Amino acid sequence: MAINIDRLMESIFTLGNIGFDEENGANRMAYSKAFFMGRDYVEELMKEAGLKVEIDKVGNLIGTLPAHSDGNEMEKIIAMGSHIDTVPNGGIYDGALGVLAGIEVIRSLREEGYKNKHPLQVIAFNEEEGNVVGGTFGSKAFAGCKFEKSMVEPMNRQNITEEDFDSCRKNGVDYLAYFEYHIEQGGILEAKRKTIGIVEGIFGIQRYTTKITGKANHAGSTPMFLRNDALETASRLIVDLMDTVRKTNDTMVCTVGTLQVKPGAVNVIPGEVELVIELRDKSMTEMYRVVEQIKERWTDKGVEIERLIIQPETPCDNRLKEILKECADQLELDNIPIYSGAGHDVINTSMIIPSCLLFIPSRDGLSHHRNEFSSKEDIKAGGEVLLEAIKKVDGGKLNEN
Repeated sequence: MAINIDRLMESIFTLGNIGFDEENGANRMAYSKAFFMGRDYVEELMKEAGLKVEIDKVGNLIGTLPAHSDGNEMEKIIAMGSHIDTVPNGGIYDGALGVLAGIEVIRSLREEGYKNKHPLQVIAFNEEEGNVVGGTFGSKAFAGCKFEKSMVEPMNRQNITEEDFDSCRKNGVDYLAYFEYHIEQGGILEAKRKTIGIVEGIFGIQRYTTKITGKANHAGSTPMFLRNDALETASRLIVDLMDTVRKTNDTMVCTVGTLQVKPGAVNVIPGEVELVIELRDKSMTEMYRVVEQIKERWTDKGVEIERLIIQPETPCDNRLKEILKECADQLELDNIPIYSGAGHDVINTSMIIPSCLLFIPSRDGLSHHRNEFSSKEDIKAGGEVLLEAIKKVDGGKLNEN
């Protein structure tokens, strides 16, 4: 059974053009005029596919195809989805692919006369990108995650209450599985010439605020041997950090993306530097080990490192991964296990539903960019893996083990 790839590409380009211009890319941030226009379009696609549509209080769009009348009305839901909001100046594939491919899977199944035993659902989670309220906001509400105080003010601006947030919570026992189909947002699949990535899990994240204290002094009258330059210390610290990460394993990544130099004058030796260290990896333990090594070497050199954010890794469901691999193998598609360094709604769905991620290549590893691109051939391949996986789960594959 095949999906209608031309129809899927048409829907990708139609949605992609909403809020898009050639110079700036896609600007369809949550709760914007362009976002609502895009959501209206996707809602119509869902209705055309025969789905019963609801929009919850935080803006999640949910379309459900009931189980066939010959089936058990009490069967658990099999869900697919992602998001349709974009980052500023983003691309047209990130997130949207998973939603639109889910709709296409259901349309293709129905056109082939397939009688689904379980309700099939497509979810367009709202505000995944976190530009307005907070990252993965819609799926946090869906999964009943803990309410965060940082969300109160931006929610108020959208006339959303804490009660609205709580009302969106779904009961995980009503669901059998959740599949998220996504572009890789990296260059591993392309570099290894593989079509399908079976995602093992999503990296955990650790962030640390780091303060380096030196001594500000006149840049002209202070010889090099008498200097305590905080920026020089920070530079050596960063190099040491990157070298340590590279020696630890081949999956961990480290970024120092912010740097504040004080007093910030061209003729004054920097007396203080503040930066944020971000580590991501499949293992929280390995990241803790790196941080401890850095602390041991640098705390007596005027360096203070304090924990800012800890987000544990998210493993994908083993049974669903096996099903995705089986489908890819049956379709004779080259595939590899892979980790996601980027966050996704599956972080939250996995708290209440067995969940997994399916990747296809991103050209040049680009994402969150107006030039992000995945080929029609790869999109078709991933869509057909998703379709076959839905059929297997609907047919009772999860109950075999």
